[in-house]
Amino acid sequence: MMNRRMTQEERRYETRQALLGAAMELFAQMGFHGASIDKISEKAGYSKGAFYAHFDSKESLFLTILQQQMEGYVNDIESILVQQASIEDFVIAMNQYYEKRKNLEQSSCLLNIEFLLYAMRDPSIKEKWSNLIQASVDQIASGIKKLLGDVYPSKELTPEELAWAILSLEKGISIYSFIRQDQIPSKLYEKTLKDLLIC
Repeated sequence: MMNRRMTQEERRYETRQALLGAAMELFAQMGFHGASIDKISEKAGYSKGAFYAHFDSKESLFLTILQQQMEGYVNDIESILVQQASIEDFVIAMNQYYEKRKNLEQSSCLLNIEFLLYAMRDPSIKEKWSNLIQASVDQIASGIKKLLGDVYPSKELTPEELAWAILSLEKGISIYSFIRQDQIPSKLYEKTLKDLLIC
């Protein structure tokens, strides 16, 4: 049987995904400024014209990756939240998720550092990233409220503050683990989540 030809929409999607994948790898390896549009296009196996058919600039590609990274991570957390019957179950599920992710975190960690460096130098990027972070906090806080109802595990922290803590905990441990994994205390992520979320 003959293989079905891809539609134009499918070809566009394939090209876009190839460019995003190549850019993620090169941004992590070479930084934003080191990864040129020519290098990204070449690695993806497409022309420079194909790049501009999908992205206005390297900055727009960079922001697309940032948005995808943030939304993917937060959607995973929200999915975990809605599947749990209790906060104790949420802690267990989040720790399992973290353990699965941590060995894949090196490129993600490098990308996050690159995003941070770029945002520190460019106020417009800083504002866009700030908006993404706030949307992520709001989404996680909403899930926490649904899971907990009116019974919060902390008298000091609101659901919004707990959402900030959950985001910051994973990112912070990931960065320091990248530097010196052997110095990170065993089960630190799980222990800290328990301390934050369970009375």
